[in-house]
Amino acid sequence: MRWRNFVVTPRQRLGGVRGAWSGGVIATLVVVGLMLSASARSAFAQFPGMGGNGQPSRDSAGIAVSPVSPRAAVESFLRHARADQWDQAADYLSVPPAERDRSRQIAKRLQIVLDQRLALDLQEISPLAVGDTLDGERLSDQIGVIAGVAGREDPVRLVRVTSRQPTRWLFSQATVAQVDGWYENLGAPWLRERLPAPLMREGPLRLFLWQWIGLALALPLLVLVAWLTGELTRWLLSRVATRTDTDWDDLLIVHLRGPFRLWVGAVAAPWILNALDLNARVAALIETTSRSLVLLAIFWALLRVIRLAQLRVENRAWETGQGAQARTLAPLFGNILRVTVGVAALLVALSQFGYPVGTLLAGLGIGGIAVALAAQKTVEHLFGSVSLAADKAFRVGDWVRAGATEGAVERIGLRSTSIRTHDRTVVRIPNGRLADERIETFGERDRMYLRTDVDLTYDTPPEVIAAVCDALERTLRAEPTIWPDQVRAHVVEFTESAVRVRVMAWFVVTDLMEFFAIRHRLLLEFMRIVDRHGSSFAFPSRTIYHVPQDSSPRDADSTPYAAIDGPSTATADGAA
Repeated sequence: MRWRNFVVTPRQRLGGVRGAWSGGVIATLVVVGLMLSASARSAFAQFPGMGGNGQPSRDSAGIAVSPVSPRAAVESFLRHARADQWDQAADYLSVPPAERDRSRQIAKRLQIVLDQRLALDLQEISPLAVGDTLDGERLSDQIGVIAGVAGREDPVRLVRVTSRQPTRWLFSQATVAQVDGWYENLGAPWLRERLPAPLMREGPLRLFLWQWIGLALALPLLVLVAWLTGELTRWLLSRVATRTDTDWDDLLIVHLRGPFRLWVGAVAAPWILNALDLNARVAALIETTSRSLVLLAIFWALLRVIRLAQLRVENRAWETGQGAQARTLAPLFGNILRVTVGVAALLVALSQFGYPVGTLLAGLGIGGIAVALAAQKTVEHLFGSVSLAADKAFRVGDWVRAGATEGAVERIGLRSTSIRTHDRTVVRIPNGRLADERIETFGERDRMYLRTDVDLTYDTPPEVIAAVCDALERTLRAEPTIWPDQVRAHVVEFTESAVRVRVMAWFVVTDLMEFFAIRHRLLLEFMRIVDRHGSSFAFPSRTIYHVPQDSSPRDADSTPYAAIDGPSTATADGAA
């Protein structure tokens, strides 16, 4: 394996662990929330038409539920059965005369079968007194099917009995005749007959107590199976990967270890939990959760691959001398891909738990104008980050000046860019506004510019000034880092108090601290040159002529009373 091309610092490892942990926690919370929501919807869906007094009233769609409808009959049967009112529950069974002495037992077994084998949704049962007239059956309604022997699907039917007054809906004799067979096929009959009575009591989600114990034992078994399978697979793939020249496959095996274990656990869960013979509603929930976890493992693996590719690009670019550009573009596009994968994962998870994703997307389309108006700033900043990356205005690590802010670029995010200033504070500028700013990038300089003025006094002879200019230019050209094409040291103007010599030069350096050291050394040498040539630096001064009061205008114009250099003033008696 060749690991030298991929170097991960401890900080990057810590960031990866934190990112994976936070991502795993968020994903787990989302899945658990969806599971609880789906469970609550399933539980409340069993009694959609129950009013506060326990009587059928109206369903969630506002349709009146007739007290002599198939839905009302099923609701009443389940309500009496769960209250252990078996005589009243048996009234909703069409029991043959020969079996009427077992009607209580049949009602109890039917209630257990319905709970364990039929994910009953009362909203789908007709609330009308005449039943469902669209199925072609005027005197019977099918409310579901139960898997019988050899995979046979046995219908569960209600029949409309008009011989009684008022007319009622009852479970048909064909359905009642199959209750014993359905009941005997529940789970392992030998286990049910040998378990103590307390373990056969129903608990939450209509699961027996022994099934809850089985779930508690199955979860560690699932973790063990996932871990062993993952380690075995990783060992086998590592043996193959060590024989390849690239290290990409080795890193991929390491990064996908967590997602692979989650995938194995999600795939194995239905196979292991099916041995507990869970009821249809919980089994459907487990199957849905398993599919969602499989998808979660896939999306988790995609996020790991995106992170691996991002770090790979950054390290490859660092080797080729383009590390700054890679540290700017790779995180930006990596974040865009991660957000896209996260949104897709959320939509898929919602669809797996029965939420109407199509309706949601259609609603977003209808309210697209409102969403666009509300998110226009966010979209503006997002496109601003893309435009900054496309224009390559600056890179992470560059020293820039944007508006009134100057500092080093630390991070370019999807919404804002962080700049660390001279005071070591961090200024975050939205990318939409930053894209419109005048940006001055010091990191793009190929050489640095020195411009300074040397002001000499007026009593310096012209020959000395020329000699000073020549000495200044020779000193500049002797500097090893000088850019020799343009070196200037010449007189540019006569100011009020000095002859100004302007010095201009470029140095082939890009490091600011190195330029400061060069400039410091040269400015001190300029002082020595002026001193060696017998000249001096001029300072701002002004000559003031004071005219006595008894002097004539002609004398005042011709003869100065006092000439004072510098900021001093002259008084009427000549005292300074």
